[in-house]
Amino acid sequence: MTSAAASTILIVDDHPTNLQVLARTLQGTGHRILAARDGRAALEIARAARPDLLLLDVMMPGMDGFDVCRALKADDATRDAIVIFLSALGEVSDKVSGLNLGAADYITKPIQAEEVLARVSSHLGRLHLERQLRDSRDVLNRELAGAARMQQLILPTSLPADPRVEFAAFYQTSRHAGGDYYDVLPLGPGRYAVIVADVSGHGAPAAIVMAMIRAVLHAHPGLPDDPPEVMHYINRHFRYLWETAMFATAVFAVVDAERGTMRVACAGHPPPLLLQAGGGTASVPVSSTMPLLFMELGDVPCFELPLHAGDAVLFYTDGITERHRADDEMFEIDRLAGALNETASLAPPDAVARIVADVDAFAAGLEPEDDQTLLLMKIQNLIPSVAPNVRGRPGSPM
Repeated sequence: MTSAAASTILIVDDHPTNLQVLARTLQGTGHRILAARDGRAALEIARAARPDLLLLDVMMPGMDGFDVCRALKADDATRDAIVIFLSALGEVSDKVSGLNLGAADYITKPIQAEEVLARVSSHLGRLHLERQLRDSRDVLNRELAGAARMQQLILPTSLPADPRVEFAAFYQTSRHAGGDYYDVLPLGPGRYAVIVADVSGHGAPAAIVMAMIRAVLHAHPGLPDDPPEVMHYINRHFRYLWETAMFATAVFAVVDAERGTMRVACAGHPPPLLLQAGGGTASVPVSSTMPLLFMELGDVPCFELPLHAGDAVLFYTDGITERHRADDEMFEIDRLAGALNETASLAPPDAVARIVADVDAFAAGLEPEDDQTLLLMKIQNLIPSVAPNVRGRPGSPM
């Protein structure tokens, strides 16, 4: 028996003859062979040499094999070592006791060389495959962590500071890198373009498309101040993805704090929530077109919403409303609206923190399965010279 990856094997038996037989059996395998004649010596050698596998006799004076196994598994330095018990005992209860202590296998004496070689080879082969898998996973995690760091660089490092309108955001991926995207683009005095998008799936593919959407938006040839046109512009740029299973939902709004309006369009995305200054929260009544990256869009509905000082608008992805707890109940839109309603007196950063805390408390420690994004905008002051807006508000007569 030879192995591409040499391992360290510790043989533990109180009979010198048994040690010699086992050592001769394992000669030529390419492994490093160590030996101990009692339990305490075995533990000292194991802590120093960190063996990959132990052939451990059960019946030894003083500290028997069960005691040694128990001590090995209790020590972080040796708990991963494979333990194969050696014993003349044939009772099922003895084998079960050893396996319950963390042993991987049991060989009954008298020892058969072929059996020892086969079992050692099998267990070490599995150990090396597990290590290769763990190493590959660690490499992948490092690469994904690097992708996450790069992704953070393309998200806004800060949001616009304006005495008329204030923004705050929360962004958390379910894995290292995610498919959610948010941005706020200045369009002129008191005017901003706001986007929140959610690419289907998770991980690197979603993160790549998310980054491309950001690049396409920032490369818009003119001023991106027409929500339907921007939706068509992004969708047509990704024509080559129409035949794939990937898609993206998006909400795009143009906020004009000077006129006191917000024009908004949705492509398969949940509409934002409006918290009125006088109290009460409702979804902005904008009709949605199909998600992006599917096919040519038809007419994209656009809704114009009047805004007043003190109004707040919350954009979000479904990772918030679909966050669930252990019994599979989801947070849902009604809880989000209620949480937003409780933040009426708070500044946007504090309001976002409060909503995130409510969502986390609801989940009760269960990790999110989807990316989560919140973007809150609050109208602080409107330009006094602007004539009063006479349009109706959602849920009120025109």
